[in-house]
Amino acid sequence: MVGAGALLTAAAFAERVPGLVPARRYLLCHASPDLDRLTLTALGLVLAAGVAAVAGGIMAQSRRTPSRTAVPVVWLVIVAALLVAADGVDAHGEALAARQAATGFTEGACDYIPQDYSATPGWFFW
Repeated sequence: MVGAGALLTAAAFAERVPGLVPARRYLLCHASPDLDRLTLTALGLVLAAGVAAVAGGIMAQSRRTPSRTAVPVVWLVIVAALLVAADGVDAHGEALAARQAATGFTEGACDYIPQDYSATPGWFFW
């Protein structure tokens, strides 16, 4: 069970690495602190899922754990909940990027080099 949680976490992290998985891309004319915050939140949730998978593995091996069969299942549910939350945050970020990209791109109106936002495909929110 814990190995499955670690595998899910690794897959969720890999899909967030630009270029590894095909993703929708948005060209943004202006910086978006909200998108930056959402991206960091999603990465934090994936990292927390990885920590939960490791913690579940350690607790499952502990001799002081009251129910050694239920502990891995509980931790796998925690990992899954964190990954679903990360996908939800990413879906919200993609919707925000789509709205910002739809405002139009006028040459010379951007205050810097346009930002290329790559959306995470996700498993739970399409």
